[in-house]
Amino acid sequence: MGEKSLDFKTPLRVKECGARFQSAIINGRGASARIGGLAAKLMGGESLTWYTPRDDSPFATLDDDPPAFSVGVGVPKAQGAHANGTNLNMFVWDRGSHREVVILAHHSLTGGAHANQLLEAVKSEFGV
Repeated sequence: MGEKSLDFKTPLRVKECGARFQSAIINGRGASARIGGLAAKLMGGESLTWYTPRDDSPFATLDDDPPAFSVGVGVPKAQGAHANGTNLNMFVWDRGSHREVVILAHHSLTGGAHANQLLEAVKSEFGV
């Protein structure tokens, strides 16, 4: 497994960050991810799997700065659907005058390009 990340500050409100992330993922998928989404649906799943990331660490209760909002999505690829796709998690902290956003992209050994494509879509949607 590999991981790529993106972090930035934005004046957008938390709700708008969520909407832009969702739009970036839905519209930023390439042909392979769209085919993977179709394959996942044919196997009885969803083309995109949205979830709330959970911190199951025994030290999670010590986090004195939890995000105001977090969301995750599994984006499949054509070969192996979700097994070879990319999982992206977005965490947003509300700092009053701005929001701090962190995007983590977890991908398979061969999924680095897929993760980069999705991160580029997020950058474009947020204007960073």
